[in-house]
Amino acid sequence: MRKLSWFLALVMLVSCISTSTIAEDTNTYFNQDVGTEGSAGFSANITKPYETNEVVIEGTDTQQALETHMKNIIEADGLSFKDLNGNGSLDVYEDWRQDVDARVADLLSQMTLDEKIGTLWHASTGGTFSSLYPYTEEFLFSDENTVEVDGATYVPMYHSIISDNVTTYLHNVNGTPEDLLYENNVFQEIAESARLGIPVVLSCDRSYNTFAGMVNMSNYAFGIADDEELLYDLVAQYAKEERALGFHVPFHTYGVEIGSWYGEDPSNIAKMTAIETKAYEENGVSACTKHFMARGGRSSYINAKSDANLLDSWLVGWQAAVDSGTSWVMLNNGHLLNDCNVCYDAESMAVLRETLGYDGCVVTDWPMWMTTPSASGTTPDGINLATADLKTLYSLIMNADVDQVGCFFMVDGTDTSAEFIESNYPNMMQPMWPEIMKEAIDDGSIAMEVIDKHVSRVLKNKFELGLFEDPYGSMDEVLELCASDAYKADQFELNTIDDIYAARTDSLNEMEIQLQTESTVLLKNENDLLPLAKGIKVYVDGTSSDSVDIDKAAFATYATVVDTMEEADVVVIRALSLDDSAELFIEDAQDAGKPIVFVAQASNSMNGAAEPNAYMIENADALLMTTYNCTPDHGSSMGNFFHYTLPAVLADMVFGEKQPTGKLLYSIARNADDETYDWGELQNDYGMDMKTRLYIAATVRANPTAEIATNLGDVFFEAGYGMAYGNAAAIDVNTVEAPKTTAEVEVASFFGTSTSTVVVNAPAKSGEAFELDMIVENAGADGYTVVEVKEGDTVLASKFASVKSGSFVILPIEVTLEGAGEHVLDVAGNSLTITVE
Repeated sequence: MRKLSWFLALVMLVSCISTSTIAEDTNTYFNQDVGTEGSAGFSANITKPYETNEVVIEGTDTQQALETHMKNIIEADGLSFKDLNGNGSLDVYEDWRQDVDARVADLLSQMTLDEKIGTLWHASTGGTFSSLYPYTEEFLFSDENTVEVDGATYVPMYHSIISDNVTTYLHNVNGTPEDLLYENNVFQEIAESARLGIPVVLSCDRSYNTFAGMVNMSNYAFGIADDEELLYDLVAQYAKEERALGFHVPFHTYGVEIGSWYGEDPSNIAKMTAIETKAYEENGVSACTKHFMARGGRSSYINAKSDANLLDSWLVGWQAAVDSGTSWVMLNNGHLLNDCNVCYDAESMAVLRETLGYDGCVVTDWPMWMTTPSASGTTPDGINLATADLKTLYSLIMNADVDQVGCFFMVDGTDTSAEFIESNYPNMMQPMWPEIMKEAIDDGSIAMEVIDKHVSRVLKNKFELGLFEDPYGSMDEVLELCASDAYKADQFELNTIDDIYAARTDSLNEMEIQLQTESTVLLKNENDLLPLAKGIKVYVDGTSSDSVDIDKAAFATYATVVDTMEEADVVVIRALSLDDSAELFIEDAQDAGKPIVFVAQASNSMNGAAEPNAYMIENADALLMTTYNCTPDHGSSMGNFFHYTLPAVLADMVFGEKQPTGKLLYSIARNADDETYDWGELQNDYGMDMKTRLYIAATVRANPTAEIATNLGDVFFEAGYGMAYGNAAAIDVNTVEAPKTTAEVEVASFFGTSTSTVVVNAPAKSGEAFELDMIVENAGADGYTVVEVKEGDTVLASKFASVKSGSFVILPIEVTLEGAGEHVLDVAGNSLTITVE
């Protein structure tokens, strides 16, 4: 490790300020000495190679709150400021009274070319997918290009910040609040010690990262719940907690795409996107809406794009994100207007910048290059990206008005060969080459004005976040905001989901539990099986061994949990994976002659097992669809936590202490073919015939926010459906129609006999199917029925039909008749005669 001799010189320059508004705490964190073995849960024996001089200035009506650990405080006009460049005088960019644009311009004028280029990278801490945990001195403080820790290669954070000039990082990492705050504060100390003291911005792939490590918020559950107030309040709390720990840019909102967390209706997507975006922006962090254009949910833009090409429908949600103030946008590694990745295409980027009017920060997604430069497609100018050199690729990105490139680490020099990377950066990926970017600037491929524009946007975000005044977090503030009294008193280990709930505040837990009930949909409830009577015998099982024991314990608070199905009054199965094994439970319960409550964990993907299938719908006696899921992604959790609807909450719903109130965000198709024929960018078109689909496509092309009915296709359940305990449906089947033909009949009148053409039921052919169509109306609450087609006492065909309250569906049923002659059919009391030839 190189000696950090500059730190010693810096320490000699640091002066202590004596005033009643300043609190000092030298080289301590969380009231514990740094480097003391066992302190506060982070790695023991970490010794900082520098001294801190922690000065905190409280904010007043006239004084901006400040905190510095590495630089001096200076006085001007009776006020205090941070001397970030150490020149002993107040610069415009250090003056918190100045307009943000003026501060940006002043700082930009003082930056070297290397410092500007460093601002163009959105790197990853440690140069890897997630930073090292637990931390080591080498990982944090070495100025070597790389260090090896436990057999893995990392880029030390000191080297990345000071030598590579990077000031924006994706920090996907797990740890206790103490761990996270310690490391994030260290990053800011290193950044503050740099020549200009530019603070780092820390992003995170997920919107909740306080307890349980980096986990997904339960995105789909918010869409199903459709609770605007709950969405804002929960996301606001996530934002406050992340900011308190030193994170600044969660990579959310992520529901802006058609077919993602907020459904297919552009108006609903816009509404929910705006609420979520404001919840971030108004509570201390910058939203990063992703992905333009577009990836996520049930499909990507390219895969969802239909022959109708409904681009304007996609832009409705994006316009809402822009209008709601999203500070960042992440691009997609796909196409928009051309077969060229949007990152390289100025025409596609103009849709974002000009059509939508967005002037915030734009960052590419990460899978642009792995170990060597690679891209595909051809630009409108005819450049083959697959054969373009790296300087050309950088030039295309910067000139397309993209501000930052998502990557992992910086490479010294200009060698882009795989052999060089593997030899010097083993098992690392997604490198960037600052020297090649500099070559593109030097030869005019990228104008300096373009570089300055991108750097200015990134700097502006840092100023707007207030990081130049105070980038540091306080453990006292974190605990006050995030923690229960029990955790404040004893910061116990977090090993189970019960530990997480015990550590968090009651208000956050209450909101999460509310979301769990509001995102559970009651699809079926035969003979009012639910809620179950307390005290009965229940057999509890499921597809995941991790959930069965805790489910049993929860159900035991209401009923007697028995060991076999034969002993039970009711069988309850929780299926966390909707595969063949889930169906076997239903078969076993039927063999035992027991009613079954089937709890299906659904998602909004289209992997063939995302929602209850026909077998589950038709054979379960009661069917609950849960959607709450905060499973970790882009990293692992800190423990073996249960990430779905809590067993206690599920038991409360099954026994009627809580009411599941969710409504379907998407229709549930009757079969896989209907899913395949679906146009991903068109709302509610499962089970539609093509004429209807084209009619709807033309309607939304003319008006992307047109309100489209949800009952136009033949589906198991339409979007918006969800039953409630104790509310009965009132379903009527009427206007049953068979295929028609015309016939000539003789009509007698006063003037004599004449021939008239009339419409009659078309004759059927023996053994060949034909379709009956009928209206199924519901004057009661959301519910369902099974419509039977009978001839005498014989059931010829039957079909499950669900109908929302006050609505109707058009139900087709295929029927096959055998034997020539007249057949009199009965359909729910409606009689019709069909002649078979």
